Amino acid sequence: MIYAGFLNFTSFSIKEEKLIKAIESFTQDAPSVIRREALVLCYGKLSTTQDMDGVWENDSSILIGRVFDKEHSCALAKETFKNLSLLSKEAVLNKVWGKYVYINADKKDSHFAIVVDSTGQLPFFYHTFPDGSLLFASHVEILFKILGQKSDYNWKYLCSYLIYGNSSSIQTPFKNIFELPPGCSLTLTKNERKTAPFWDPLNSYKKPKLQEKDAVNVLQSTLKPWIKPYQSVCVSLSGGLDSSTLVYCLKDIMAKGQTLKALNYFHSHVQSSNELIYARKVCEEAGIELIEVDASNSLPFSSSQHNQPLKPNKPFPGLVSLKWQETILNNISLTDSCTFLNGHGSDHIFMCPPSRKLVSDYILEKGITEYKGQLKSIAQFYRDPLFSTFKLNFKSLSSHFLSIKKESRYRKEKINKIPKWIKKEFIQNNSCAYFHPIYESLPQKVLPGKYDQIEALYDGFASIQVEMMNQVDPTFYPFLYEPAVEFALSFPTYKLFEKGYDRYPLRKAVSETFKTDTVWRRDKSQTTGLFQLGVKQNLEHVLAICLEGHFVRQELIDKEGLYQTINLIANGDAKNFWPFMHLASAEIFLRYWDEKAL
Repeated sequence: MIYAGFLNFTSFSIKEEKLIKAIESFTQDAPSVIRREALVLCYGKLSTTQDMDGVWENDSSILIGRVFDKEHSCALAKETFKNLSLLSKEAVLNKVWGKYVYINADKKDSHFAIVVDSTGQLPFFYHTFPDGSLLFASHVEILFKILGQKSDYNWKYLCSYLIYGNSSSIQTPFKNIFELPPGCSLTLTKNERKTAPFWDPLNSYKKPKLQEKDAVNVLQSTLKPWIKPYQSVCVSLSGGLDSSTLVYCLKDIMAKGQTLKALNYFHSHVQSSNELIYARKVCEEAGIELIEVDASNSLPFSSSQHNQPLKPNKPFPGLVSLKWQETILNNISLTDSCTFLNGHGSDHIFMCPPSRKLVSDYILEKGITEYKGQLKSIAQFYRDPLFSTFKLNFKSLSSHFLSIKKESRYRKEKINKIPKWIKKEFIQNNSCAYFHPIYESLPQKVLPGKYDQIEALYDGFASIQVEMMNQVDPTFYPFLYEPAVEFALSFPTYKLFEKGYDRYPLRKAVSETFKTDTVWRRDKSQTTGLFQLGVKQNLEHVLAICLEGHFVRQELIDKEGLYQTINLIANGDAKNFWPFMHLASAEIFLRYWDEKAL
């Protein structure tokens, strides 16, 4: 679903016709309009066949997206939502999960509260006016159509993206355009605008009711209501633990008349990324069809002919792989309603690789009895010297007891690995406002390993906020939706890593339920080789994108140093691979906005 709306605190107003016209330029049918005193909301669908989003209304609130009832594991009934009008937003949203935007209005105090669910797959972008009024939409391009002009680029955001990659921040790539981050609320009055985390990632920790369940039960309860309206379900199946788990869980809950298929894409000449043999075994056990797609002619940086209805809201690494995504789409039948599922996110919530600081969590919760076993196990997993693992945990425990603010491991690693071709002026231009507000709200006494898990989780959320493969019905990531996330967060970090295996609760549940040993495989494919081959075969195109782009013209990048790095990557050197990927995808993003008219 796409939408646009206006919250008005004074006589100034955006004409309703502008909202309708902006939405109508993308939708198949005429948009619908909701009018509520100071609020106008216009919405529509890119496809009436594929888009299963809906709208719920009561006297105080509007809810848009795909929303499910936690208690009954089904789609939220319209009548149920009507009966919740007297409850607080906290009480209402505690009863549901899904991808949604929730708008609550307090008529007496001219007070609005807007909440985005923890995935952020239905985004909320907005522009503010001097009188406090708010123009908002699901896509940045829709905002610009209504405003009649495009904002200047926000170089602090773009510079931060080059260093850190995906992020869920209030800032966006455009000046004066903001985003409500996943799991946050935006409180509005005429004189005040405040953004704060709404969903608490620590709330589910060690809840007995959650830990009584197993991973299979949680996933099937999440999958069943999601797939119900579709005639066909397709899983992106690598053959690894995460995607295999989805296949096993789905095969037992498909309704009569529904079709379950899996798709595996591989490159026949790049063995490091080829897990086809494992995907075939999973499909053989599940008794379903496997669509095998050789991506030899769909390498990263290959030209794509598929035109998206909307420009991307933000840069993301997937922009270099649009030909790859186009090939996948061409192999999925979209004549009937179909949902595409991806196992991405399991690594983030169940911690793969595990946190080295899980030893600290163990000591803080269970004391020093038997901590040596935890220390030895995690050191062996990483092949680290025992003393260096001990030293790391001693330091994290000291910081915990002294209430020293925890330092992001992820950010520190990125800063320490900045390539030499990024100039000093560039580093000074990156912004601390680039990160999710949750990091300012976590208690100082959060367990060190649990902090790492939360950081991995929000990294996962940031990676699924952008969608270019199919904007009509975005890919569904069951592991990153609230039921699975809260289940994983309920475990201590030292329980997620047992007997030398990461994601242990997931492996154990799937193995025992479906009597399979495929989920105990430790090795994992690597896609870096595919990207390097894509750079090599499209070298002239890659050089043009990067060396003639905005960052070089802004003199933020040393052109000669970048040229050498690209050639090294094309010849198999992985050093500085991710900064290069961020630069290339940022330049592709900027080309979209440079070349296409509103």
